Amino acid sequence: MKKISAVDLKVGQTFERTIFIDEDSVFIPENTAVLQKDLDLLSSLGIDELFIADEPAKTAAAKAASLKKKKIISNFPQLKLADPKVSTFVNKLIDQINTIFDAIKTKNPVNIRLLWNTTNLLIELVKTSRDDVLKLILCENAKAGFEMAKNSIDTAIFSVIMGIELGYSNTENQELAVAALLHDAGMLRLPEAIIKKEGGLSDKELAIVQSHVLHSFNIMKKELMYPVNVCQIALEHHEHWDGNGYPRGLSGNDIDRRSLILAISDAFVAMMSKKAYRNMMTGYQAMKTLLSENGLYFSPEILKLFVRIIGIYPIGSGVLLSDNSIARIANVNAESPLRPVIQVIVDENGDAVEDGGKIDLFTNKKLFITCAIDIKRFQA
Repeated sequence: MKKISAVDLKVGQTFERTIFIDEDSVFIPENTAVLQKDLDLLSSLGIDELFIADEPAKTAAAKAASLKKKKIISNFPQLKLADPKVSTFVNKLIDQINTIFDAIKTKNPVNIRLLWNTTNLLIELVKTSRDDVLKLILCENAKAGFEMAKNSIDTAIFSVIMGIELGYSNTENQELAVAALLHDAGMLRLPEAIIKKEGGLSDKELAIVQSHVLHSFNIMKKELMYPVNVCQIALEHHEHWDGNGYPRGLSGNDIDRRSLILAISDAFVAMMSKKAYRNMMTGYQAMKTLLSENGLYFSPEILKLFVRIIGIYPIGSGVLLSDNSIARIANVNAESPLRPVIQVIVDENGDAVEDGGKIDLFTNKKLFITCAIDIKRFQA
């Protein structure tokens, strides 16, 4: 392979040969147009040199398509990546926060003790079972229905993980978790016709949707009696690093730091959720999207922390390897986010692998990731 300069890449450009980030990590498959998000990812990772293959190779997209012709789908192991006890516990939290949302929506008294119980149990779960919780969020289907409650729990989990990494006190993490659980509570007070509308929103409708942060603030402050500093975390989670967010157009470090954490968690969970106008993203697709918006919507410092914790290929997510086998991400390599530790679950022949050993792609250069795969698709 020969080296090429990353700065020479242009949006829309295509190559007849595969482009690699390093000698083993596919970046842009052959005959695939370069996107602005690809260039932004290179910039965020500080990469200024790329490699181009000596000759054309089978593209990752073609390899992924060829999986349908194999016996993989019928033989694909029904993975239970997370501890079943963790799944049961998270479903309990979803039930609890859904009960709280029902009370908010109907303007009935909220059980504050239940809310604090949910908050404290969630923090303890993150401390004791972080990896299992991440696998559950990224690769398994938790409790069906209650999408808003599930998204709030997931957002709180990601937020608390970052809070713990930053050394927040238990009180600070409790406040962050409460704000994350209730950040979209204001949506429950908006007209359902607007919330469920599948087409584009008018300027008036968009303004109504954006007002949900003010409703959330008022619910937390006036109805649940939380201190202003806690309510502010929810109020500012749609403020953007570049000042183009809402409701007040704050920028940079004028935004509450815990709101910056919540903003990234909320965006990642939203991208991982199915919408009326698009399918859910894989963890890899969502992470690439976040990185492309670095310095615009999100704090570069907090986003860097999020990537270090979750990985470019998040723990538990699926990938297709260069030998056409399928693996899940077992651990993140903080120093080399594109070469994580993997565990093969389907070999190159399409046969399920039971209890496959872990392979560190940072030290094993014979294998590399060609594309991300939605494991849930094969388990359907």
